Amino acid sequence: MATTNLYTKGACVWVPDPEDVWVSARLLRDFCPGDEQLQLELSDGRVRLITQTSGLPPLGNPDILEGENDLTALSFLHEPAVLHNLHVRFLDYNSIYTYCGIVLVAINPYEQLPIYGEEVIDAYSGQDMADMEPHVFSVAEEAYRTMTREETNQSIIISGESGSGKTVSAKFTMRYFAVVGGAVQQTSVEDRVLASNPIMEAIGNAKTTRNDNSSRFGKYIEIGFGQNGDIIGANMRTYLLEKSRVVFQAPMERNYHIFYQLCASRDLPEMRALKLGPAEHFRYTNQGEETQIPGTDDAVELDRTRNAFTILGRHSVLHQMELYQILAAVLHLGNVKIQASGRGGDRSYIDVCLCSFDWLKLNCAQMAHWLCHRRLAVGGEMLVKPMSGQQASDARDALAKHIYGQLFTWTVLRLNAALQGQREQPKSFIGVLDIYGFETFDRNSFEQFCINYANEKLQQQFNRHVFQLEQEEYMREELPWRRIEFSDNQPCITLLEGPLGLLDLLDEECRMPKGSDENWAQKLYDQHLTRSAHFRKPRMSNTAFIILHFADTVQYECEGFLDKNRDTVFEEPINIMKASQSELVAELFQQGAAGGALTLLTLKSSIPNGSLRSGKRPHREHKLTVGFQFRQSLQLLMDTLNSTTPHYIRCIKPNDLKKPFEFDPKRIVQQLRACGVLETIRISAAGYPSRWTYEDFFSRYRVLLRQSPGQGTIKTDCQRALQELIPDSELYCFGKTKVFFRAGQVAVLEKLRGERLHAAVVTIQSRVKGWMARRRYLHICWAVLTLQRYTRGRLVRRLAHTLRYTHAALVVQKTYRMLVVRQLYLMIREATITIQAYIRGMLARRAYRELLQQRAAILLQATVRGWLQRRAFGRIRAAVVLLQCCVRRQAARKELRKLRAEARSVEKYRELNKGMEVKLMQLQLRADHQARESASLREMLHTEREAHVSELEQLRAALRKLEAQLQVKPQKTPAVSVKEEEERQRTEERHASDVLRLTQKLCVYFPERMAQAISNAGASMKAELEEERRRYQGLLREFTRLEQRYENLRDMSALAEVPTCQQKQHKSEKIRLRIKIVLIGQSTCANTKKGFPSHYEIQLRSFVGPAVASPPLQAKAGDVTGLLECKKRDEGRLIKNLITDLRASLAASLPLGLPAQVLFLCVRQADCSGEPTRAHALCSTSIAAIKASLKVPAHGQTTLMTKRMGCGLDNFVPLTFNTSELNRTLSDLCIQAYQQLLSITESRLQSLIVPAVLETETIPGLSGSGSKLVGSRRRTGSDPRAAGAEAPSMVMVLREMSALHTAMNQQELPIRLQEQAFRQITYLLVATALNSLILRKDLCCWNCGLQTRYNLSLLEDWLRARGLQEGGAVATLEPLIQAAQLLQMSKNSDADAKALVQTCHVLSTQQVGALLQMFLVSDRMYMLQGLLKERSGVMQSYLLLDVRRVFPVIFPRHTPPLLNAEQLAIPECLKISFLRKT
Repeated sequence: MATTNLYTKGACVWVPDPEDVWVSARLLRDFCPGDEQLQLELSDGRVRLITQTSGLPPLGNPDILEGENDLTALSFLHEPAVLHNLHVRFLDYNSIYTYCGIVLVAINPYEQLPIYGEEVIDAYSGQDMADMEPHVFSVAEEAYRTMTREETNQSIIISGESGSGKTVSAKFTMRYFAVVGGAVQQTSVEDRVLASNPIMEAIGNAKTTRNDNSSRFGKYIEIGFGQNGDIIGANMRTYLLEKSRVVFQAPMERNYHIFYQLCASRDLPEMRALKLGPAEHFRYTNQGEETQIPGTDDAVELDRTRNAFTILGRHSVLHQMELYQILAAVLHLGNVKIQASGRGGDRSYIDVCLCSFDWLKLNCAQMAHWLCHRRLAVGGEMLVKPMSGQQASDARDALAKHIYGQLFTWTVLRLNAALQGQREQPKSFIGVLDIYGFETFDRNSFEQFCINYANEKLQQQFNRHVFQLEQEEYMREELPWRRIEFSDNQPCITLLEGPLGLLDLLDEECRMPKGSDENWAQKLYDQHLTRSAHFRKPRMSNTAFIILHFADTVQYECEGFLDKNRDTVFEEPINIMKASQSELVAELFQQGAAGGALTLLTLKSSIPNGSLRSGKRPHREHKLTVGFQFRQSLQLLMDTLNSTTPHYIRCIKPNDLKKPFEFDPKRIVQQLRACGVLETIRISAAGYPSRWTYEDFFSRYRVLLRQSPGQGTIKTDCQRALQELIPDSELYCFGKTKVFFRAGQVAVLEKLRGERLHAAVVTIQSRVKGWMARRRYLHICWAVLTLQRYTRGRLVRRLAHTLRYTHAALVVQKTYRMLVVRQLYLMIREATITIQAYIRGMLARRAYRELLQQRAAILLQATVRGWLQRRAFGRIRAAVVLLQCCVRRQAARKELRKLRAEARSVEKYRELNKGMEVKLMQLQLRADHQARESASLREMLHTEREAHVSELEQLRAALRKLEAQLQVKPQKTPAVSVKEEEERQRTEERHASDVLRLTQKLCVYFPERMAQAISNAGASMKAELEEERRRYQGLLREFTRLEQRYENLRDMSALAEVPTCQQKQHKSEKIRLRIKIVLIGQSTCANTKKGFPSHYEIQLRSFVGPAVASPPLQAKAGDVTGLLECKKRDEGRLIKNLITDLRASLAASLPLGLPAQVLFLCVRQADCSGEPTRAHALCSTSIAAIKASLKVPAHGQTTLMTKRMGCGLDNFVPLTFNTSELNRTLSDLCIQAYQQLLSITESRLQSLIVPAVLETETIPGLSGSGSKLVGSRRRTGSDPRAAGAEAPSMVMVLREMSALHTAMNQQELPIRLQEQAFRQITYLLVATALNSLILRKDLCCWNCGLQTRYNLSLLEDWLRARGLQEGGAVATLEPLIQAAQLLQMSKNSDADAKALVQTCHVLSTQQVGALLQMFLVSDRMYMLQGLLKERSGVMQSYLLLDVRRVFPVIFPRHTPPLLNAEQLAIPECLKISFLRKT
């Protein structure tokens, strides 16, 4: 099928647009050969007719290739397809990286993205480039793996225009190498490599209109690696520093950052001597009228620069101040006032000698004189000629530029000296080239000429490398080789650097006594205007020329070319600088050229350096021009790049407004053309751009096979199918492992596949619709028969119901008549009984009232007497209780003071209980508050009692009055007296109940509140303890790492023979490490110096690890038996046989804890013999031996033995001397052994996790359908799996975990400790797998989700089978389980979207969004993103899980055993027969 047949109705094409460059359109009718016009409908609904004068419009790619992460995998390779794919990935997927063959295209997002953390580095480390999403770390990993595997040098070339993100990409690349290359040996080299970035940014970066942190120089950093792949050194080369920025800045631009940093820190005590002011006060910093960068604090940046100098160790505080003095002198030099004098201003003078010359320790009078005069050689004699004011100002600016250039060169040299490896020579290196991209402005000068010349050379190297890779791919696949034509820019390079080229003519004109820019321009016209197709002359100018570069046509203005190429500085100021009394200033100018400072370091040339010598006619000596230096440095760079394997990163600036995620198509296309991306596309499209392995092609297009598969091999099936599908054999080619297609053929196959699937869908739909119609007919028949049956039954049931209803009516009538008569009888009977009851009740109440009046007086008297007795008893009991409380409180206070004294003497509580005193103060304040509430309640109770007493007195008075009235008139108003008595009793009962209620409230409320407060404080204290334990164990891990780092540095110092200054540097490095270790220990101790109250001791003993030693026990040697005696001379042998030289195989056959038991019995015997010092020394020696055994790399069994020994020594009977410090050290050793054991298992599992959990097809035949289209972008020499090696699977993962579980069971470790260990292991598994799933588009599919969930179910079953599910190991699997469910769930409706958001409650919003972006269309993504933003209760600030997170470990405590030497069976293989039982 020809490509023209794809122009059918509905086909997508691209048409040019003046605003968006390219816009999509669809054909409204089929295209037939011979048609002159095409009718198109644009995306906005407009209809356009286009003619075929320029050919058919480019076709759009299939929808399956939407957002493809490799541009070369597109079916149609052309400019609009590339632009659209970058637009989709940048705006819809928020993906700033895209592959273009061997090139990584990086678009600057202009905002911070969470994709550069250490968890991302861990995710990309060790992964193949084809398996991960595009990233700068992927390119760095590819270079690192190729270097270590093939032992060849690599280089990463980063280019782009200013503001495109080159410097940031270079920094992240170096950071990746520092992390990956620094993991083998923890040294300070990787820290120094990273520390060089702030220094170079300070002295080499500046704010421009395009970029707030623009690099104004090019640099090439070679990072040296040793035999094991660790960083051992680095070297930096710089190119073409923009020295003119020192004395001139365009509007809205700044000078170099270091000047503004010094001005911002002028108030520091050490900076006051520089006499600096605001940046607005200096001529060299205020010309751009922009002294501040939004969001940047220059004072803070200076702190970062000074810290970087400290890390490098090559600049002391004194040297830094000398450097700052030189920079301040440059600023003050710009403010020198040069006065014009003489006739016509042909003379000048400086009337004031500035302090800047004093800081440089120069002769101020001589410098002021020679800034206004120059020396000439006339007729063999030296004459002094005064300069005009303008000439003197130019000389001053030239001197300032020269000083800064020399300082820049000196700083780079010192950085290289600090970054050089001292252990060994680098075996290989990776070079990172951060160089300026192609530049074209309204006015282009010498700087743009050199920059574009360098880009021409780099583009030629890039084209040839791409061409070579294509040739190697074809030869590897044994394809018939046909030369691919590509645009070679050698003619343009010859025009620039060839004989009598532009640079040669420029150097020749610079050597002429009266050379000028106009003469040079005329020579260019005469030499190249008619001889070179790449050189042109502007129509309206005689001092400009045009060069047709590979990227664009650039017009250069000749004005200033000669001055910038000469970079002239007169000899006399240079000689004065050389004579400076400052060692640093003199050193700067000892090797500098008077004709300009070399910005190229390590220039390997035999040409003299061109420095001016004292003598006659020094100005006539030939000096190296800037152009010549740059050409030689560029040639050296090209030789270096040609000897390495290059990797390319092209940085793109999306817009000129620096707005985040804003896409300007015009600017993007311009940069794509300039950086060579489109040339890569063109070279790829000229050959076979689409490449499929036979397995992928068969899996994707098996529906197009006419015959049933399985009759032959996959390769033969593919060949047979393609011969039928594409008759023209020129459009495809078969290789050994891949099938290659011309541009557009994949779209043809996709169209055929879509038509075949459409026909299959129609057939399936017809069959399904027929089956559904038959099924519906049968269902209707069945329904009719069922309705008839039910209707007949209903009629019969209705007749039966009528008969039953008639019979029931007769029964109801009979029953109703009987009920009426019975109700009448019952009513009469009830009325009679009621009348009788009321009469009898009235008579009984009358008799009862008479009895009540008689007993009332007796009851009242008894009640009053009882109340008086109870009141007296209550007062006595309250006094007794108060007395008991006072006595008990005094005793409790004594006990509290005693316990507090004990708590303050316990070292363990001081270390593990941070902030307890504050908690106690808070509890004390709460207790005081409760006491105040209790006092208020007591006052209320007292008030109620007083009211009750007063009311009781009133009642007594009323009672006495009533008694008197009864005595006088006993027969009057008996009913009234009874009522008053009842009212009084009710009142008394009510008051008594109120008193009882208040008393109960006082007794119950206060203890409940107190208990609740203590419970809340305990819970918060427990959480703080957990956090403190995690922090402490993290500090312990850091302490172990720093100890290992110190040991490495000590070994290096012992092996290397270094000069005295380097030995001092090592010594200072050791001192810094020791100080850091001490500070870590002090910070831990300072955080835990608060004691615990006594009532928390029991609770803390269940939370903390090793308990604090009990008070010393006094025991005599004769009182204790069953010990082992070890002579002092045999202690070394004992430690050696039990710890140092104990083999793992022998230790495994010993009873558990036997070495620890033997050691403790020896220590106990020495302690009981009255030698606590020797016992303490033996304990310390044993602990040191255990610590040394942990430092030796060992397998898990040996680590478990060491851990068991440490725990065993920590759990025996206390000794007579203070063992708190020993217990703490043993506890730390237990934690270190635990961490080392897990690190061994994690290192074995690290390479198995992603292939086993995400890639292994445990379910057979699952990947046979629905495979995604993923372009092949594997490079030559990818790391294939060894032949015959077992593929990683869940079986291997479970095997490693079973080995760890078996080893822990053999050592009888507690189940709680095993749960914590496997919780850590499962978290590492989930974090690694989830991070890879988020970063890999090829894994985000339904098949992978189903497979991952199945693999996790195997892991869950394994954990439950061993009883490890209670410790949180299963709960840590939840994020990966939810991610697998997300991939399997339906996402078509709003209900599905809501269910998806509710299901993934553990995953963060960014994680869910990243997974959905991999395979959802944009409109569905917008709806899901809205739902994700609305949900609450989920942490949404992270994208990847931290694979280095460590859960704190808690060691369970057990009762120390009672040991006896008679019970121990010591085998002879331990060789400790010299011990004697006592």
